Amino acid sequence: MRDRLIDLIRGRNVHIATHWDADGVSSGALIYHLIKPYAKCVTKKSKGRTFLIEPSDVDPNAEVIICTDIQPSDELKSLPSKPKIAYIDHHPAAALDYAFVLHDPNAVSASILVYDNFFSDTDDPYVVFLALLGYFGDRGKIIPYEIEKKAKRFLGTLLEMRPSNFGKPFYEIERFVSLMNTGKRMNWSGDEPLELLTSVSRVEALFAHEIFARLCSYRQELREAYNTDVTINRLGRVDFILISSPKNIQGVVAARHMDGRPIIVVNHYDNELIGSMRVPDSADFNAGSFLEQFNGRVPGFLGGGHEKAAGFNLPPDGFNQFFELLKQFSGS
Repeated sequence: MRDRLIDLIRGRNVHIATHWDADGVSSGALIYHLIKPYAKCVTKKSKGRTFLIEPSDVDPNAEVIICTDIQPSDELKSLPSKPKIAYIDHHPAAALDYAFVLHDPNAVSASILVYDNFFSDTDDPYVVFLALLGYFGDRGKIIPYEIEKKAKRFLGTLLEMRPSNFGKPFYEIERFVSLMNTGKRMNWSGDEPLELLTSVSRVEALFAHEIFARLCSYRQELREAYNTDVTINRLGRVDFILISSPKNIQGVVAARHMDGRPIIVVNHYDNELIGSMRVPDSADFNAGSFLEQFNGRVPGFLGGGHEKAAGFNLPPDGFNQFFELLKQFSGS
C-alpha cells in the first residue's frame, strides 16, 4: 500500500487536501511527512466548509490530489492538469473511482487508518503523536494496543492521565486536540494547524514554533464566544439552537449544552448556515445517519459524519424546509 502511493506521487506536484479538524490535520500531516521526500512539490489545504474538496480548494498545477478525512468532488477530474485522485478516509463514501483508495468506514479515525497502513512498523515518536492526536480528535477512547505500547515508550508525560473537572480523566495528549481545533474556530480554516504539524518532525519542536503560540492565543480569545447566551428548542428527540457568530463555535456550543439528548447547533454566518450535531455517549442515536436523511431532500444541504458527532452546510433560503423536516425526523 505504501509503495503504491509513493509510486503515484513520485516526481509529481502533489496537493494534500484534508478536513479542518484535529483528525484531518493529523492525517494530512502524516501523509505529508510520508510523501515529502518523493514528491516534486507538495501544497496543502485544510477545510470543512463545505465538507467537500472542490477545484477552488486545490493548486491548479497539481498532478496528484490526496484527500484525507474529506471527500473529493467529481469536478476535480475536470481540472486542466487532469490530476490523479487519491482518497484516504474512514467516512462512508458514495464513489471510490480513484487512482488510489484507502477506505475503511470502520476505522475510528483517518489518522489511525493512515498509521496502520503506512507507519505501523515505525518507531518515530512524532508519527505516533500524530496518529494519536487524530485518534482522540475523533473521540477515540481506548488506544489500540500496539500503538499504545509505542506511545508509552516514546511520548512520556503525554501519555499520563490527568484529572478532569468534568468527570473522566484524560491523557495529556488530548489537550492538543482543542488546540488544533482553534484554527478552524477562529479563521474557518485548518491551514494554520496543518502548517504547524507539517513544519516540524519532533514533538518538542511544536512548542517553540510561532504558530503554536498563535493557536494558544486563539484559545484565550475564544473563551468569551463559547459562553454565548442561547435559546434551546426541544424538538422531539433532538434539542436545537440557532446562533449567529463570526466564529466557528457551533460544535463547542453543542457540546456545552448537550443535556442527555442529541443536539444541533446552527450558526448563521456569511450568508450560510453551518450546523454541528453532537450526541451523548449514552444515547442510541447516530448523528451522521440522521443528517444524511436531509441530503437530496433540502436543496443545497450537505451533511454527514460520525455516530456521535456530525455536521452540515445549508443555504439560508433552505432553513424553513430543513427545520420542518427536522421536526418531522425528530418526532415532534
